[in-house]
Amino acid sequence: MNDLESNPEHRQEHVLHEHHGRAKPTFAPIHIVLAVLIAVVLLFNAIQINNITGILDGPEPPAKPEVEITLIQTDCADCADFKDAVAQLKAMPDFEVTDEQTLDAEQARQLMQDNNITHLPAIVIEGEIDKISLEGFVKNDNVLVLQSPPPYYDVVSGSVKGLVTLRMVQPDPGTCDECTNVTGLGEQLKALGIAIAGQDTVDASSDDGKRMIEAYAITKLPAIILSSDLQEYPQITQQWAQAGDVAPDGSFVLRTITPPYYDVGQGKVRGTVDLINLVDDTCKTCYNVSLHSDILKNFGIAPASAKTFDIASTEGKNLISQYNISLVPTIILTGDQALYDALTQVWDSVGSVEKDGAYVFRRADLLQGATYKDVTTGKVSTVGETA
Repeated sequence: MNDLESNPEHRQEHVLHEHHGRAKPTFAPIHIVLAVLIAVVLLFNAIQINNITGILDGPEPPAKPEVEITLIQTDCADCADFKDAVAQLKAMPDFEVTDEQTLDAEQARQLMQDNNITHLPAIVIEGEIDKISLEGFVKNDNVLVLQSPPPYYDVVSGSVKGLVTLRMVQPDPGTCDECTNVTGLGEQLKALGIAIAGQDTVDASSDDGKRMIEAYAITKLPAIILSSDLQEYPQITQQWAQAGDVAPDGSFVLRTITPPYYDVGQGKVRGTVDLINLVDDTCKTCYNVSLHSDILKNFGIAPASAKTFDIASTEGKNLISQYNISLVPTIILTGDQALYDALTQVWDSVGSVEKDGAYVFRRADLLQGATYKDVTTGKVSTVGETA
């Protein structure tokens, strides 16, 4: 054991000797320490404020795609006005329009050739087009193109396409007052987006009427002929085969005419239907037979005549016997009811077609909630109620 360990006094003196041999320690003044602490606190607060502001404001929104719009106009009073479309594009929030110009066909010749533009007016959008999406526009290399729907100016032919004329051949006055009225067809076509440039109606016996009947092999009146410009409207022409055909001159001829119509070959009206109502006046709770008239309207049938017979009458007894009727009320249709395709498609499920062509309704038991009578048993029943 050395002297330092054995003698505490020597150890103390040694420590004191070492202390005196070192440099004297220095202490920073208190005001410097406080300044440093204050700086640290201020820096911490600044960082926190920036973080909170970032949370509240959210990330900086990305810059909008920038595009340039070119409107190619043409002198066409019937064509669409694309100025409104340009105004709508400029108001859209998804991109920024940095430049806009309007050119005529001559000024835009090269632009049209480069982008296969044949229908005017047209809109061309250039710039950051990969960052935007616009319905109706077609991408062509580095541009988006919107060409006018019909009617439009056709660059190739130098004419306006899509202006449809409508001609009607109607039966001579007094020959078919009940025939289908087609005078509102023009307005219906306009509602579908078809540009009707003109519409006229001629009588079948007029020179124009005779010429059209012969030229288009018309067999039913009234007849509808639409000009070849209808081909610019695929939403119509794609379904045209179900309604008519296309004549050699390109005209669209409507062949499907809802009856009643005038048959040119037979020289008479076809499609008239007569209605017979058969009821039992003693059945006070039986359903009102007029229900059938309302249903027939849905099939486009407006009976030319309507008669009602009670089963106790001579006419009623004869009908029950002739058609072996068991349930009343019921109806019997006679005439040209077979010309109504929609009716014939469902009739087998609700009635019978007799040898003389009459349609007899037999399924009163299908009319939910209706009360009817079995004339063979005298039993009164209500559809949906248990016995």
